[in-house]
Amino acid sequence: MRGLKPTLIRQFFERALPDSINFGLGEPDLPTPQFIRDEAARVARDEQNGYTSHPGLPALRDKIAEQYPHLNLPRTGVVVTCGSQEAMTTAVLCCADRGDEVLLPDPSFPAYDACVRIAEAMPVYYRMPHDKDFGFDIEAFSAAITPKTKAAVVISPSNPTGRTLSPADLSQIADRLKGTGVFLISDEIYSDLYFGERPHSASEYYDRTIVVSGLSKSLSMTGWRLGWAACADPEMINAIQVLHGFTTVCASTITQKASLLAWTPEAEAAKQNAREIYKARGEFLVDLLERELGMRATTPDGAFYTMLDVREIGDDIEAAEKCLQNRVITVPGQAFGDEAKGFLRISFCNTEEKMAEGVRRLKEAFAR
Repeated sequence: MRGLKPTLIRQFFERALPDSINFGLGEPDLPTPQFIRDEAARVARDEQNGYTSHPGLPALRDKIAEQYPHLNLPRTGVVVTCGSQEAMTTAVLCCADRGDEVLLPDPSFPAYDACVRIAEAMPVYYRMPHDKDFGFDIEAFSAAITPKTKAAVVISPSNPTGRTLSPADLSQIADRLKGTGVFLISDEIYSDLYFGERPHSASEYYDRTIVVSGLSKSLSMTGWRLGWAACADPEMINAIQVLHGFTTVCASTITQKASLLAWTPEAEAAKQNAREIYKARGEFLVDLLERELGMRATTPDGAFYTMLDVREIGDDIEAAEKCLQNRVITVPGQAFGDEAKGFLRISFCNTEEKMAEGVRRLKEAFAR
């Protein structure tokens, strides 16, 4: 643990001045749908809410399993966790031992690196080249695999880039991993926030996939802590369940009961509404950044991030510092890996009015 420290994301956020525009944290600003809040209030008021079984309510696990019909999962193939972060951490701990290697995309969410180091394994990065708009590169992925590789992580749509993995990408990954025994850990927390075709799950292509997902992003339930791990391998999902039981016992009973409504027509309408809002915001922000700053920003396929190329003005840490001094929170690209150096991750979890003011402040900061 001595080698771990808060991420640059948190470090910049904690130092923000009052009244800063937040382009930094990846947290939806839309409210949790009212029908879910009402159900949670009813459950808290009217029902007994003791522990559930360690892997979660049977009815909830059934609904999650139905999301992956290609796997023919029984409910025992699903473990409900305290958010997708717990699912990711337990998956890595159950795959890797001291001295093993786990492949991670570069750039990627920095918690992956921490998970691997907590397992005393070694993170090995495969490039998602910035000169290809951070798209997947099968040659870079293949080159990173060694006999010590025990797991590989993919995320689609991506934090920080907003890029998705295409069916061709997932097929190449599956072909390369076939026969290796390597587990593929697929972070699909943003899978309901897409702006074109729905992203495919890696589990459709590779049978040794552990799917990590949850409701935090799609239904603005970050603080509710509802995630899951799903896997067709009985031994692996049992290991995840045992570790989960000893670390957190079970996810919040009230949250689990309220989350049963996450697969209703009302929930699907809420998810569609969120997709439309974030798609419009992303288009607005990317256009505004290029028009006002003369800097290129990547076009996201999903999630709620764009990568702003600031290499013409220098180091991304320095650029983020200038933004912070001018009351705008951004995240330097190198927080996510070497491939993102020279970029800033910009979140569009803001209204158009706030984003316009944020870009005005960025322009002022960079002019200095």
